[in-house]
Amino acid sequence: MQNGKNHFEAKMIYNDDTIRLMFRAEYYTYETVRRMLRLGFGAAAIAAALFLAIPTPAKVVCLMLGAWLVVAGDFPSKVAAEGVIAKRGGQESTVGCKFDDNTILVENGLRVPYKELDKLVEDGTYLYLFRDRQTAVMLPVESLRPADVDAFRELVARKSGKTWGPVHIDLLAFNLKDLLAMLERRKKAPKTPKSQIRAR
Repeated sequence: MQNGKNHFEAKMIYNDDTIRLMFRAEYYTYETVRRMLRLGFGAAAIAAALFLAIPTPAKVVCLMLGAWLVVAGDFPSKVAAEGVIAKRGGQESTVGCKFDDNTILVENGLRVPYKELDKLVEDGTYLYLFRDRQTAVMLPVESLRPADVDAFRELVARKSGKTWGPVHIDLLAFNLKDLLAMLERRKKAPKTPKSQIRAR
């Protein structure tokens, strides 16, 4: 039973790719502290490789570890997603959603009042409406009917009292080749004799 006028409808196809996207959006939406810690440890490892007087093998290890921590920022979400994908065994499912005056109605029986929504994020292709980090409605923009994404955003924002934000995927652009080039330049740079250092 609906609570009122049906404003929008949408259909979501859940397959291996969209499940990975859902877990990635959840991770980047709710794990800001963990992401910053990973970036911090990665930056520290890279700095150790570039600037500390440590053996070359240790430099390589620090550089590789730092690069992995920075580049593979959403690794935890990939692990979680692959666990769900394995249980589904490659099955694909389509779930419809309706948006009435007060509630999001999902075909699987889930009912989410707008007031219970916690986060609203989007990545340009999909809209993610999180009630919490375990419960979310994911919608492809192109499936909205009527096809007025701006009106949809306004409706959900007004009913929930939340504002839309982006899924922050690229916190830091990182190029391992650039780091290796920096390390190589540092090795080739002429060293100042210790006698000159003492004289300054």
